[in-house]
Amino acid sequence: MSAKSLAKNLRDEVVYLRDQQSVQAIQCDELVAYLDRVLTSPDEEVDPVRMEQIRTELQSSVEDRKALQASSLEMFRSVITAGQNALRTALLMNGGATVALLAFLGKLTTENPDKLSTFAGSLMIFTFGVFITGLVSGFTYLSQWFYASKRDWCQMTGWFMNILCIVLGLAAYGAFIWGAIDAYTGFQGFA
Repeated sequence: MSAKSLAKNLRDEVVYLRDQQSVQAIQCDELVAYLDRVLTSPDEEVDPVRMEQIRTELQSSVEDRKALQASSLEMFRSVITAGQNALRTALLMNGGATVALLAFLGKLTTENPDKLSTFAGSLMIFTFGVFITGLVSGFTYLSQWFYASKRDWCQMTGWFMNILCIVLGLAAYGAFIWGAIDAYTGFQGFA
């Protein structure tokens, strides 16, 4: 029996006792007023079908949020991994070019020492590309450190440093291209 049906039966009984039996030992008016309030209140019990619908909707909402969170986390991980790969590539390109140019210059010192100055600029550009890549690694750490803070100014600083890392990363690739063009120009002078 629901609370409403119990209250209705109790109210009917109290009204009967009051009107037909003239029982005045209980304060009937107050009890009837209370029971009327109970009867006009919304249902407290939810039928089992509706309760199951509510549970299903809630579970679906929880699962959607979990999937969204997992997707966001995976996207963040993929961005971090892509950034790390870009830094490794820039370091490998500029570092490899520096080492190769140094090996070439070592051979050139014995055969044509007067041509060494032709490649000094290229060596400096490739070395600068390696330096920029190292700088980007440090700024990446600082960017994540600022992002971890919940303060607004830290979030903004992290965002600015993130943009700076992207620009410097592109500059490291640009340094490789510039150094390669400079080295190519130097090799053209050999012909």
